[in-house]
Amino acid sequence: MTTLLFDCHLDETVTGALDPIWRSGRLASGASVSLLEARLGALVGERPVVAISDMTHALCLALRVAGVGPGDEVVTLAFNCMSSNSAITMVGAVPVWVDVDPETASIDVDDVRACITPRTRAVVVYHLAGYIGDIAALRTLCDEAGLPLVEDANNALGAEWRGKPIGSFGDYAVFSFYANRQLNGIEGAALVCRDEEAAERARRLRRFGIDVARFRDANGEIDAAVDVSEIGYSAILPNVNATLACRAMDDLTARIDRNRANVAYLAAALADQPGLQFIREHEGARGVFWVALVRSAARDRLMTGLKARDVNCSKLHQRNDVYSGFGARQRELPGTTILQHEMLALPSGWWLSRDDLERIIEAVRSVELDR
Repeated sequence: MTTLLFDCHLDETVTGALDPIWRSGRLASGASVSLLEARLGALVGERPVVAISDMTHALCLALRVAGVGPGDEVVTLAFNCMSSNSAITMVGAVPVWVDVDPETASIDVDDVRACITPRTRAVVVYHLAGYIGDIAALRTLCDEAGLPLVEDANNALGAEWRGKPIGSFGDYAVFSFYANRQLNGIEGAALVCRDEEAAERARRLRRFGIDVARFRDANGEIDAAVDVSEIGYSAILPNVNATLACRAMDDLTARIDRNRANVAYLAAALADQPGLQFIREHEGARGVFWVALVRSAARDRLMTGLKARDVNCSKLHQRNDVYSGFGARQRELPGTTILQHEMLALPSGWWLSRDDLERIIEAVRSVELDR
């Protein structure tokens, strides 16, 4: 039996929520979209939320509404996913790669300060795998520099910093509803905005720039007198995906608590394992642990050994500063280099049984890491 790193299955209790949607014919638009936005807004301090088709477009919208455009610089982690950093290039900007603290897998706030130039227009912080850094210090730095902060919280829904929800610190924040995230909507995302004015602009841009309330006349036809002054995307979240994400919110807290308990169990059981260390939580953080992150100088040997024993695991990310398409300058990123060579993601999800956890522990112990 394979121990899964991610479980994207949808059981009948979840898919049953779609039965009335199929019958209604409201597949592309419908009440679930606004319901999901309202429920998520309540989780992040009653901030306005705009449902988007996917996280890359959500990040594009965050950057555009924040005033980022061609030729601008955006500070961002190199140790990230292409689905995140590609948004910077899609709006015509250039990434400036910032380093991480390899002990906590969180952004190096001092290095962010060193990255800021007169061309910097925004800072994007990726909460890597649901592990949280000192977001309050980063917020203070951005305020001092007069820069908008975007939280790439795509797999960090439910995480907190000193009791305050992640997604409420940035001017903008993005959560993902991809199949392996906290809310499985198969695909989709939420854009959290700093105020209603920004949210209204994002709502227009997610549908080509159209003001839906004014675009059609009393007969339901396109009103030629209504201008579209800013062209956007086809990026609205379908009602079907919103329905699934809403259903996943019903037991979100219980599943996140299970993830936390699983990571704590693995870390305690493997605390004395030679050649292995768990990424520690930053003081003040309460992560959600999309996966359990560990480091080992023998990472590749560990990864090969676990996969041979049917324990899914992954390097998770390839540092993005190796890709020439970004057109970004190279920087020394020692923390990123350490994670690229040593970090491994172990399964920690809510679907794991105690037997699954014991199987992971036994498999890790069976690989010699200190030779």
